[in-house]
Formats: sequence, structure tokens, C-alpha cells
Amino acid sequence: MNNVFEVKVNAKTHLVVQNDTGRCLGGVGANFYRPFVFPFYTPAGHTVVQEFAFDHPFHNGIFVGQGPVQVGEREAGFWASPPCRSFTDKVFEKLGRMDTEKEIDITPHADGVQFVQRVIWRDENEEPMIDEIRTVKLYARADATVCDMTSEKIASYGAATYPQTKFGSIGIRVEPRLLPLMGGLVLGDNGRKGGVEVVHEGESDFVAYQNLLAGHGPFGVCMTILNKDVRGPWFIRDYGMALYNPTWTGSVSTPAGKSWTVSLRVIAYDGELTPAKAEEWCLL
Repeated sequence: MNNVFEVKVNAKTHLVVQNDTGRCLGGVGANFYRPFVFPFYTPAGHTVVQEFAFDHPFHNGIFVGQGPVQVGEREAGFWASPPCRSFTDKVFEKLGRMDTEKEIDITPHADGVQFVQRVIWRDENEEPMIDEIRTVKLYARADATVCDMTSEKIASYGAATYPQTKFGSIGIRVEPRLLPLMGGLVLGDNGRKGGVEVVHEGESDFVAYQNLLAGHGPFGVCMTILNKDVRGPWFIRDYGMALYNPTWTGSVSTPAGKSWTVSLRVIAYDGELTPAKAEEWCLL
């Protein structure tokens, strides 16, 4: 494999492309409301995440979200973002945004590119709540494309609390062709497979969505948590929301100046996901 990669910028999307083969791994960028990863391709060039869904325009590719966040007497939500879904949707109350610096630190490495984005989470009055360092490492393997995303949230403006909620913390919006509706399977460790119930609200070394693609064969997307010794909880929906959400079962608090970090590996693959491959990818 020729390990020379370059970054091509198209409408603020930083695409990682392998020079020799033209293989595109995926893209990193940000809009006014948040940064995220999209697109994200298997080695054969099939997408495994959705930029957004009509009914959930704030589920964006591979992304971070959290709602609410509390600093002192202030509270803001960083889960939803416009466009709104209705006039009365409470998820859009006290809406904040993730203000991403235009300059991105870009570092090529042996098998791809690492991006570091500096983000200020601002409340509805544009006052800063927390700082974030978002690190995305896109890299190629012969049998998969890998995205490691890490979100370090820093309580730079006072002690921060992330209350118990289903609206967090790091995950993906799955490509529709991989969903159970289309005949896809959800896979977990120890041979578990079926619908979302096999891993929803539980623990697993990995979670994957896999399906047969006409004229191509199996393809899928696999996730594993990179936080040490953590296997969940996973928040998995049949419509394609797939999250590692530590705030599903309890709140997280950080003193002023300290940070809270979540980290997720996402793998786009062609072929069948075997136990050996899942274990290999989890241990990369």
C-alpha cells in the first residue's frame, strides 16, 4: 500500500485521499453549529454513515453532542441544531452551538491524516460554556477504513456538569441501507446478532450494523469504545442512531480547569465481520 495521503478541501470539507490509488477515506469539517465527520467510506468506496436524516437534522455522520450542559447558573443544549423540526420541539430550547475555529491542525501519519479542531461551546447568548479539543484520526487498512474520534471537554469557564440524559455523547448516524428495516443485522460480542435489542442500553466490546449490498456483498460499520476498560452503555436505535453514552445512566461533573474525555473508534468495512476481525480492529 502506498502510504502517501493528501487533504483536498471541497466547500470546507477536508477529504483524505490516498495519492496512488485515489481511495478516499472520508472527510472532516464543520458548519455554523458543530464539527463532524462525513463522508466515511469502506475500502470499496461505500458510505456507512448518513450526513443527516430528515427527521433528525442534527444526527451528523460521526459526531459529538450533549444536552444539556450546566456551568454555574447557566444551561445550554448541544444536542440539537437547526433546522427545527417543529414550533414546539423542546429539544431546541436554550440551544447552544459548537463554535469551531477555522484553522485545523492537520498532521499526516503513516496510514492517513490526523485533524485537531479547537471548539468553544457557546450558550444561546454566545457566552462560552466549555472548551473542547476534537481529535479525528482517519487511516486506511487493506480491509477497512478507521476513524478514531476523541472529544476532550475542558471546564475552562467554571465547574461543568453533564446531567443524566439520552442526548449524548459520541456516536454515528448509520447509513440507511445497513438498518434492520432494509434487512440489516446488528452485531455484538459473543456472537450476538439480530435487532437493536442485542446491545441497546447494554455493554459490548463492539457494535456493528451489517447488510448485503446488491452486486457487492456484505458491508458494514463497526464501533468500539476507546476509553480504557469501558464497554458501554451503548444507546442503539433501529432507525440508525448509535451512541456510546456514559450520561445515559448518570451525570458527569468536572471541576473548573479539568476535563472529561470520550473516545470512539468507527470502522467502515467490506465483507463479513468475523470475531477475529472485530477483535483485531478493537485492539489496533
